[in-house]
Parts: sequence; C-alpha cells; structure tokens
Amino acid sequence: MKILKIFLVLILFSFFIAGCKLEEPSIKKSNPVQLNQPAQELFMSFVALGNSLTAGYQSAALTAKYQEYSFVKQIAKQAGLSDDQFTQPLLGWPGLGAYTEKGAGILQFNGFDENGNPKIDPVPYAGTGFDPFNPFLNAEVAGLGRPYNNLGIPGIVLADVDSAISSAQSYSGSGLIDVVLRNPAFGNTTALQQALSLQPKLVSLWIGNNDVLGYATSGGTYPPAPTDKNTFAYLYNSLLQKLLNAGTKVVLANIPDVTNVPFFTTVPYMVEVQGNNIPLWIQATDGVRQATAEDLILLTAKSYIGDVSGTYGPADVPLGLDKSAPLPSAFVLDKQEKAIARQAVADFNAVISDLAANSGGKVALVDINALLVDASDEDGYPLAGVTLTTNFLSGGIFSLDGVHPTNLGYALIANEFITSINETFGANVPMIDLLQFLEEQQPLKLNLQKIAKLPNMLTIPEIFGGKINL
Repeated sequence: MKILKIFLVLILFSFFIAGCKLEEPSIKKSNPVQLNQPAQELFMSFVALGNSLTAGYQSAALTAKYQEYSFVKQIAKQAGLSDDQFTQPLLGWPGLGAYTEKGAGILQFNGFDENGNPKIDPVPYAGTGFDPFNPFLNAEVAGLGRPYNNLGIPGIVLADVDSAISSAQSYSGSGLIDVVLRNPAFGNTTALQQALSLQPKLVSLWIGNNDVLGYATSGGTYPPAPTDKNTFAYLYNSLLQKLLNAGTKVVLANIPDVTNVPFFTTVPYMVEVQGNNIPLWIQATDGVRQATAEDLILLTAKSYIGDVSGTYGPADVPLGLDKSAPLPSAFVLDKQEKAIARQAVADFNAVISDLAANSGGKVALVDINALLVDASDEDGYPLAGVTLTTNFLSGGIFSLDGVHPTNLGYALIANEFITSINETFGANVPMIDLLQFLEEQQPLKLNLQKIAKLPNMLTIPEIFGGKINL
C-alpha cells in the first residue's frame, strides 16, 4: 500500500533552471564605497542583539562556516569593519544544535537515493574532534577579553535579553546563553549589559520571534500560548528605551508570519492512499477530525505519517490515516492555533512599528515580514532574471531546517537592514552584491525522470526536540 506520497515542486533552486543565464557583465562584489560621516560614526561600534537569526544559525546548528554569513556580519563587512572590530562567538565544525544519536552537527544534503529522494542528515561528531563542552573555533575566540559584538543567542525570548545571565537563569533555558555570554567571566551580566559595555553607536535588534514561534513550532503545545501582547509591549519598550538612553541608534526588525516559513508550509494536509487523496486525521483544538487547507502540518510530522509502531497511536494503525490514530497536536498547527499565532505576530509587529515611529528618528525599522510575504507569492523574489521563493529546498532562501535562512537568505535580510539604516540615518553603506551568492551556490542534480519527494527526515524530530526555536 502506498501510504504516503508527498511531492516537491519539480524545480531546483530557481536560479539553476536549465538555460538560465546571467546577463550582467560581471558577478563580483561591489567596489568599495567611502563611508560618509554618518556611516563612519554609526559603525565606530556596532553591536547586535537577537536570537538565532542574528547569530547566523543555519540548517539546525551554529557553526563558524555559516556564522560568517550572519546578516549582521555581512553588514559589518559592508561597513568596512574587520574581524577584530566586529567579533562573533565562532564555533567549530559541525557546530551546536540539539543532540541526536547521530550527532548534533549541522544538517547536510547528501545527494539523492535511488528513488530520487533528497538525503538530509546531521554531520556526526565522530571523527571531527569537536567538543560540545568546549565548542569554540579556537582559544582566541573563547578567550576574547570583552563581550562579542554579535550577541545573538539561539533560542532566547524577548525577556531574556535584559534578564538572562545563564541557561539556568533564563526564561527560555537556551544552552547557548552560556556559550555567548561566557558568564561569570563578565560579572554575570545580561546580553543587554554586555552590549552597552561596548558603548555602541548602532545596535541591531531583531527579537521576539520565539515569543510566538515556540508556540507555533510545537503545534501550540509548549508553551501553550504566545507571549501576552501587553507583556511583550512592556518588555520591548523597556529594552528599547535602555538602548536609546545610552545614546545609541537602533535598527529594529519585525517578525515574519509563520505561514510564510517552509517548516509550516511544506507537508500537505492530504496524502495518497491506495490511489486516493485523503485528508490526514489530526488531533485539533476542536477534537479529532480530518485536516483542511486551513490547517498546517509541521515538517516534523513527515517522519511519522503512516507510522505503525504505536509510538503515537494504536500499534499497526498508520498514524494520521485512521481516525483512531490521529496526528498528535504537536505535529499540527490547526486553524485556531494558526489564527492565534498570526494575531500574535500582528500584535508584536504593531508594537515594534509604533516604537520605531515614535523614536524621533533614533530608530530604523526593517520590514522582514513584508520581504517574506513577497517571496512567498507566485512571483517570488526576482533576482537577475531568476526567482527566489520560500519553498523548502527549492526556493533558495531557507536552509535545510525549514526555518533559518541560507547564506543568500541572510544576504537578502542584510540588504533590507542596510537600506533602512541608510534611509533613516543618512548613511551610505554599500549594498551587498547578491549575484556572488548565485555564483557560489552549487546546484542540486536531479534526475528529472523521477519525482523528487521530501527527504527522509527521521532525525528531524530529534534535532528539533519536537519543535525548533530561532
């Protein structure tokens, strides 16, 4: 019996479609630009606060090879800052993610199996020499005598920025708090305190994603609700005012709608069983029922649809394909939960927008939500005659975990920040030449006579622990 047949769009990264040519005479980085006075002053000391999106997390792990493409590092390079002037907590290969039996390293694409399915697996620690208890790239990074400029910490929530001093003393429990802050060496200080100790002239702040994403990626199970909007407004305003009172300029980014992230949009709500398409059975807020187009099936569900082991339902009954064995709520963001998540995003973004508008020109706002909305529509994001989208694997913007950007995705984000910085503060930081990423990217080779399916992601629930945080 053909239990599950989930099709990927039969395009590879759009920029590798056969016959596509770049007409530009050169695919090189932009010529250096002499920064004007406003730009020079802003980047005398540049510090970044945020979560994994700021840290440069990619394909389920944090590691130096990809931290170099964090959007804030790319901005720093465009502003002419050296590695000593903009430091990051660089981690060795294959990096820190979440522990699995196969290792905790970054996810890698390992070709296709005989059926044309992409193979995606974490890089095992065995043989790499990587020590998760001493994860830094080298002693110089580990022993830097001041806080890092990039203080993005994967997994943290808004409240952690101004309160967490360790994983044990935090709201999120993120283990990477200890790695990035390195307390007690810096007096058990918070990310905000460490940032201010560097006397920044410009701070990037992209935070609050996990205040809704933790709810969404766990199917509304843990935490059982997004952060309360009034609590969010109070915490965000308090954090921003402390930065502004220190005399720094701030560039903020808002929060993407979860429905534009492939972690939520890849697995369809209907599957093929014995030649017929049937809706999956799910455990929803309103009881056990069949899924509709209004429900989102999480990427973590892929490994369990049709499972007969009895792990999540009666033994020998295929999970999701029978009313007696519905997909657990942790694998589903049903229409009620989706509405709650989208409302939280709208509420949070209204807070962020209002604070920026009322800052007296001291705060720049970056609309990342709009960027991903544009990339998720049928026209996608056009670039040099090709199209980038938010599709999983084939779109070019999101990495192998379905939540965090690729190098190119981070470059897109960096350019949005640069545009806002330049327009708001009168700077002239040069834009990143995105064509270099098209040149560097290696295409996936598909046998177009075969149908490309979703990869066998049996390790994904282990990697994410049932969910994934930014």
